Amino acid sequence: MAEPSDNRRMVRARVPRAPGRIGALPDDVLRRIMSQLSSREAVHTCLLARRWRNLWREVPIINATFEDFEDSAAAHDRIEREAMFKKFVTRFLLLRNRVGLDEFRLDYSLAGGTEDLNASSADANLWIYNALQWNAWAVKVLSREHQLELDPAVFTSSFLRRLHISSARLVPGFFDQLQLGCPALEYLFLSVCLIMDHEIFSNTVKVLILAEEVMFSCDHDDPVSISAASAISVTIECDLSVARLPTLKNMESLETASVLLCGHVTACDADGIRQFLGGLSHVPSLDFRYMDGKLTMEKNKRWCPTFSNLINLTVDTSCVRADFYALIVFLQNSPSLKKLTLKLDQACVYVISGELEDRSFTCEQLEIVEIICSETNELLPRVTQFLRDSGIGADQMRITHKN
Repeated sequence: MAEPSDNRRMVRARVPRAPGRIGALPDDVLRRIMSQLSSREAVHTCLLARRWRNLWREVPIINATFEDFEDSAAAHDRIEREAMFKKFVTRFLLLRNRVGLDEFRLDYSLAGGTEDLNASSADANLWIYNALQWNAWAVKVLSREHQLELDPAVFTSSFLRRLHISSARLVPGFFDQLQLGCPALEYLFLSVCLIMDHEIFSNTVKVLILAEEVMFSCDHDDPVSISAASAISVTIECDLSVARLPTLKNMESLETASVLLCGHVTACDADGIRQFLGGLSHVPSLDFRYMDGKLTMEKNKRWCPTFSNLINLTVDTSCVRADFYALIVFLQNSPSLKKLTLKLDQACVYVISGELEDRSFTCEQLEIVEIICSETNELLPRVTQFLRDSGIGADQMRITHKN
């Protein structure tokens, strides 16, 4: 399925002849191999031999990427290349045989601006809908330039297990639809997304990742709530510059949690952090990072709940600076801790500070402290001295150098 503007002879020259050993493989194996190509490259394999003419029509993984059209000599500007990409993906899906699909990957670019985001995103929504009609168990969507506006209604599938979305606007009702329309969903990854729902919830998702630059709509005064009753792993790395810290609910099944508080959190105070961390108080493994300037806790440690089940704790430089204030508070509230990991970045200027009347702590089950830093990190001698003064022997310390 070459585009009208392609020169058939040039395309044929770019595609290597199928070696005899590859040609001897069964069709199913060849389709698996072709799934590692982009969809456009997979179509071009039809020129290899008569046997390959229709293999692309049943590849189990569709990898539609705008990158294949970025250097197209037939298009004079980005809008024209977008039109070529739309035409190609639409024809690819129309000509594909109606067989099951494992995964649909879409790497798209909205070049036409955001005046009518819903209309601009219509093609992408239709492609996702078609992929789910073929029972795709995984969907990965990446948008460049501008965010896609995803239509919640397209996410209706009893087969979808993994959903990865980067750069999209998730309109109100998105999580309601995921809950009702995708009952098998177990993995949800969101990054560079604007979430417009007040409640983020799922009773089926086991791995929830809210990665870089996830933002919550500020159309409401109350904090967003996140509820994941079946989740065993949660990662929250949100840009919270326009909203308060979210409230975490129904996290009792969690085994691991990774938290990054960043983005000039104006409402990030002791009470806000406590209610946020309180939703993670049952977790056995916690990775806590803070990147939002200086936060002063005003002579109290009320911001840290008791982590009764915490066995593994990882913190960054923000907890070590200010005379180890935040680190001590964590240790005072983690009676079952067995392993402590300190990730030291000498250039880090973020810090959680405060005053403590009692700086003592007892971690009777602590077995090892791992320190990860560069060989020349100036904080390392202070940290090791602090640990020795706290009763932690040299045999319990492990130093890992990184570049």
